[in-house]
Amino acid sequence: MSQMPNISSIDSSNGSITGSRRIAGCNCNSLILLLLLLLPLQEVLAQSGGFSGSYTRMGFGARGMAMGNAMGTVSQEGVFAHYNPALASYANGNQIDIGTALMSFDRSLHSFNATFPLPPNAGLNIGLLNANVYDIDGRTSSGYHTEMLSTHEFQLFAAFGISISPGVRLGVAAKLHYAKFFESIDNATGAGFDVGIITEPITNWRIGFTIQDLISEYSWNTNPEYGTLGGRNRNDGLPVRFRFSSSYRFSGLGLLLSSEFEILRLDSEYQRREHFPGAVPPQNTTRSENVTSSSQLFRIGAVWKAHERITLRGGWEVMDLDYIKETHKLSTGFSVHLPYDVMSPSVDYAFVREPLGIAGMHVLTLRLSL
Repeated sequence: MSQMPNISSIDSSNGSITGSRRIAGCNCNSLILLLLLLLPLQEVLAQSGGFSGSYTRMGFGARGMAMGNAMGTVSQEGVFAHYNPALASYANGNQIDIGTALMSFDRSLHSFNATFPLPPNAGLNIGLLNANVYDIDGRTSSGYHTEMLSTHEFQLFAAFGISISPGVRLGVAAKLHYAKFFESIDNATGAGFDVGIITEPITNWRIGFTIQDLISEYSWNTNPEYGTLGGRNRNDGLPVRFRFSSSYRFSGLGLLLSSEFEILRLDSEYQRREHFPGAVPPQNTTRSENVTSSSQLFRIGAVWKAHERITLRGGWEVMDLDYIKETHKLSTGFSVHLPYDVMSPSVDYAFVREPLGIAGMHVLTLRLSL
């Protein structure tokens, strides 16, 4: 799955010499080997990877992902409080959304969403997000295959939203996290919450602000696998998200435009182990420190009710404004509103081009009104 870049350690370059050349009767390979033995060596503790909970930042359902996830103030054809808990206050009926994403590289992403109006001016939204990666090639540190691995992650949230005045809505959401990364390691768990607000300064124009994943983290223990030599209790926090959203609806055209700017606060643990074989006895030192950084994201989206039975959507999402070319994603999609009165079913579809064009994602959602 797509993840944000993170530098969790400093990696040393490893060179290899595949040929030999003699200059003035000297074996260059032997000289290079001797020089390497005289220099301090660095051992890499971990490779660069993404931050915890990256699947929760990919989007939720075909409608949201088709609009580039610029959904912080959008409640057209359904409510997804995954983007802003204040959206739960717009729930005007019992609606269920069941979605799945067809992805490459043995990945899968599933979502479930349900809305419950709480008259006269509140609503409840419950959702579940699940991400899986299968057929991971497990190997030893020497490169020998051991077994095929898989990971499974879940996020359950419940959002409550209320309208405190005709132009102001507030919301709060509680989240539970669960992940299974490896058989012999305890399952990772955690909790967090979101807060959000949506205002409507003039008719059809909404402005929203959301803080997401406050105190959210994964807590897990690696002692069952590594013992006292390398195991420890870990608390890996999810990045805190600050989202500024806006949308405007052109009533006469059936068109809605939305945009969003996000600041992602990233907390990393930086570790480096240095090995000095020339010392007597050989010495190892480990340095560790916490580093806080940030990245900026931008999204735009549009939705147009082209026909009574057809809705069209499109979007553009930049995952890091410092690396637009490498992290931007284009998306498009549509909804087909089926001509049945019972449960008023709709089928939503989205196609998302993943960063660098490495793959395309097909997202399908079935929507039912109860």
